[in-house]
Amino acid sequence: MKYKLILILFLGLNQLGTSQEIEMITDWDLATELAEKQNKQILIILTGSDWCTPCKKMDKRVINQSEFQEYANERLVLFLIDKTKKVILDRENPIHKDYEMFQEKYMTNALPSLILTDSKGNKIKVIEGEKYDLKNVMNQLMDS
Repeated sequence: MKYKLILILFLGLNQLGTSQEIEMITDWDLATELAEKQNKQILIILTGSDWCTPCKKMDKRVINQSEFQEYANERLVLFLIDKTKKVILDRENPIHKDYEMFQEKYMTNALPSLILTDSKGNKIKVIEGEKYDLKNVMNQLMDS
């Protein structure tokens, strides 16, 4: 019984240390409002989470990593536009229209795309190179 309790405590503490929730905003007006209030930049994430292989890699290797999440929680508001298979098939879907608008505004046509802006949406930079490489993404974010 004593060993089971120790094991349960260990597993529970281990889970606390490795999983962290990160808030993704899907409403642009709310994202800019939060960024303004919290004095943060906005990281726009354009993705296709259920079909885009590089997007899935980025989610696993960058977005879900504690180093990125800690940085984002302190300095960024994350604005997500997820162009899923369902959205692709429905060109009238508001997400599809948002995707096209942000893609055109920030001149990017790659998935995934990471676009860093100020709190008002003025482009600071588009993250270049492999967006699924944590070191690459973090170095570019920290240089801004």
